[in-house]
Amino acid sequence: MGRTLPSVTRVFLHEQESFACFRRALRRSDQHALDDLFAAAHQHLAAAAYASHALPFEIFLLAMLLEEHKQVLRLQTHLEHLYRSSGLAEQWEQFPLAHGEPPPFSLPPPLAGGDEDEPAWASLEAELPADEPPCEDADSLPPLEDPAHG
Repeated sequence: MGRTLPSVTRVFLHEQESFACFRRALRRSDQHALDDLFAAAHQHLAAAAYASHALPFEIFLLAMLLEEHKQVLRLQTHLEHLYRSSGLAEQWEQFPLAHGEPPPFSLPPPLAGGDEDEPAWASLEAELPADEPPCEDADSLPPLEDPAHG
């Protein structure tokens, strides 16, 4: 007797192929990010096979989210190490992430001392060239059309 259900690998590849048109519509950098998300989900196919779930794509999304969260935790640990090795452990302790609180929608305290009224990243913004487009593919995009005017 043959299988009544396709393998999780076959389902995964089918789901990935179903996003081909969506992927083609993305900018090149976003295509790479989407490819990375699918690669992250692919790492967890064995676990997905054990979760006999009615909607396998939810499992794939959860696997992507799992890998993203692991990356956030690695970056948080690295950031803490940078603060502590720079002698700024006291500033790290004031940052909400140090206590497991949800991240605020603001930047962490600056690594280097400076003007308290101006964030450390403000000087970086001043160094950005104003004549460059915001992304590498901006010139290749068609102009935006106003839906009210046709």
